[in-house]
Amino acid sequence: MKEPYDLVIIGSGAAGGILAKRAVEQGMNVAMLEAGPLRDKNKDFPYHQPFPYEDPYRKPKESVDLSKYLFVKNADEPYTAPQDKPFTWTRARNVGGRTLFWGRRCLRFNEWDFKGRSRDGQGEDWPISYQEIAPYYDLVEQFIGVTGVVENHPDVPDGKFLPPVALKCGDHIIKRACEKMGIRVIYDRRAMLTRAHGGFAKCHFCSACDKGCETDSFFNSAYRVIVPLQKKYPNNFTLISNAMARAINVDDRGLAKSVSYIDKRTGADREITGRAIAVAAGCLESTRLLLLSKSSRFPNGLANSSGQVGKNFIEHLTVGVRGYLTDISFAKPYDGDGIGSTHINIPWFGWDRPKNSFNFVRGYQIELGSAGFRLRLDKDPKGIPGFGADFKREVRRWYGTTMNLKAFAEMLPHPDNFVELDPKVVDKWGLPVLKIQISAHENELAMTKHIYETLEEIFHHAKGVELRKGPYIPGDSIHEMGTCRMGSDPKSSVLNRFQQAHDVKNLFVVDAASFTSGSHKNPTLTIMALAWRTGDYIVEEMKKGNL
Repeated sequence: MKEPYDLVIIGSGAAGGILAKRAVEQGMNVAMLEAGPLRDKNKDFPYHQPFPYEDPYRKPKESVDLSKYLFVKNADEPYTAPQDKPFTWTRARNVGGRTLFWGRRCLRFNEWDFKGRSRDGQGEDWPISYQEIAPYYDLVEQFIGVTGVVENHPDVPDGKFLPPVALKCGDHIIKRACEKMGIRVIYDRRAMLTRAHGGFAKCHFCSACDKGCETDSFFNSAYRVIVPLQKKYPNNFTLISNAMARAINVDDRGLAKSVSYIDKRTGADREITGRAIAVAAGCLESTRLLLLSKSSRFPNGLANSSGQVGKNFIEHLTVGVRGYLTDISFAKPYDGDGIGSTHINIPWFGWDRPKNSFNFVRGYQIELGSAGFRLRLDKDPKGIPGFGADFKREVRRWYGTTMNLKAFAEMLPHPDNFVELDPKVVDKWGLPVLKIQISAHENELAMTKHIYETLEEIFHHAKGVELRKGPYIPGDSIHEMGTCRMGSDPKSSVLNRFQQAHDVKNLFVVDAASFTSGSHKNPTLTIMALAWRTGDYIVEEMKKGNL
């Protein structure tokens, strides 16, 4: 395919995959750069947990080394953070990005999630409304397949759902506990196929999604979008893997003209040209790329006349409580692993409370997790004393009773939370790395106290025992957002309502860096809905000759 391409997309995850789908299907010539390889489904995934005799403590045979695809620390690609404010940055290097590892939870933002400032005076309103994005939520849900139930809950607008999965024992216990507190629980909404859909098989309920899926029954960008595009559109879709973007270059008019990238297999420096450039490398990587793309026209980084690139960094504050549900002790074993973890969600319950019911603004949602065999050491069979019938009885007392309640809370933007280039540290290719600074502030701290009280009360009604609090660990949510936010004013935002740079009309940032606020909902569904909308916009603008 001859250059320039109509569109060059940097990144192949949730945003890049959906954007490519919309552009390619409408006839555009698209090239996609991905910093990692396309993984071999037959070699690069440990499909199931090892058998007990293969457990790491029993010297198992070697499994697949996932650290080369998903990592925090990496000598080739370091990052920095203040010593007193550490940050855990989980990154993926493979086609499909983190969609090969994500939790698959799909919750729509509601109207007030887009208009938070109008409600409480904090942060900024998005330049779009729920009504504008709702049709794209529909399209994405119908494409990827989302299990769920229409529930008419004020926090989470209903969508286009596949059939739900049955609740597990722990789900019923927690649901009854919440009902005693006046808190509504809904069926979980996940990008899982509970029936055959879009040419892909129904989930076979092995509950090992994070180990790979041979039937592609959970949505991921690699095998549900990228590979199908390669097969169906070989003449107008080009995937370039192991390509680490290092700069976006501009022409004399200040328009994006090309991407310089490093071929990681050879170390060669290469360049690719396009009529439009879309950055979809993940919030922090996209931000770093813009900051690295300096020129005489953009001395502080590309599209950064506002000085807002890297500012307004937000994530989800995540804290939890873990304990054991005694009502499950000695329960009869049943085949109910389902779609992994638990099958319910606890949305924010504050919408119908009086205005001053809380000493904080915004809210949180609660996700549930069951650790299955991975018991605490003192409850693990290896740590339980005794033998014979008494030993077996004690094992059965604790096996399968673990429950983890984890809240995802909205974080407000704060001047002290930002990312920037660290001029003192470079990566393997000599490029300055990202320095990340984020911490919880007054509103988040007040919300954290309320979260712990709520989770402990739920456990009380569920007859939970041996509760342990989990602290906020910056980065633990893996939901980075906000560093190139959308807005109507070019002086206080980087992008317009179509994720288009105010300064560079043929440059788009389509991942969660564009978020104006983070809500308390998992961001991936909204990332994909926005990317779908932006893809259609790019196609129309090119037809009009505006790009």
